[in-house]
Amino acid sequence: MKKRIILLALFVISGMSLLGCSAGTEDEASVSDTETNTSTQASEPTAVSETITKDESTATSETETASSAEEATTSEEEQDEADEEENSQETVPVREYSEEEKDAVQQEFLEWAIPRAEEGNMAVTDKYFEHGASGLGDWFAETEDGEIQLQQQLPEEELPGYDAYEIHSLGGVAFYVSSSGVTGYDEAPKEAATAQGFTEVADSDYPIHKYVLGDNGVVYELIGDVDEIGGFPSGYGLYDDDGKTKAIDPEYTFKVSDDADAQEEWRQILQSHQ
Repeated sequence: MKKRIILLALFVISGMSLLGCSAGTEDEASVSDTETNTSTQASEPTAVSETITKDESTATSETETASSAEEATTSEEEQDEADEEENSQETVPVREYSEEEKDAVQQEFLEWAIPRAEEGNMAVTDKYFEHGASGLGDWFAETEDGEIQLQQQLPEEELPGYDAYEIHSLGGVAFYVSSSGVTGYDEAPKEAATAQGFTEVADSDYPIHKYVLGDNGVVYELIGDVDEIGGFPSGYGLYDDDGKTKAIDPEYTFKVSDDADAQEEWRQILQSHQ
């Protein structure tokens, strides 16, 4: 009887131990599942973050691409404008003009220059060049593009003559600040003696701008003080009677004028006379 009781007690204790082990295993499995779920959930924000980063990178790349495309378009437009301007300069054919044609294009440019001078509180005259007694050779000016013929004193003589120049003057103007307050066209230079030049009509505190109008459609400009280029023949040169040596060598070089409006106006005037 005692043996049966002891065996029964051992059986009960063994069963309880097995139940305890089973519960422990289930708890461990539950904890493991929880850790796995937690790990999975923790990894999800990383994936989302990576997606957002990729989206932001893609958006940035698209923005940079659009910006590059816009810059390329702007660059192409600027190049097109530069090409158009260059082409417009090349559309003026060089030809020989009669004296009547020279007077006509000179007058048209002067009519444009008068209101321009008024706007700038300056005076303007078409007496941009004149000389007194001199040798028989051609008068000319030195420019960035070479010599430009101003006057062939003996048309029947080649000293050195028309064909010796690639550029020929069709006229010109001079802008300055009047010492007497005149704005627009100034009659005073017409009355001034050659030796006197601009010294009595221009304010010496301001520079003189001499424009020479080339038959190539380019306006050439010389800027200087009254003391430097105030004489009517100042800034120009003269060939000697042999047409080879120079009696007067120019002291200055006329630059292609930065006056874009004047350049455009002169090209249009010449184009209208083709």
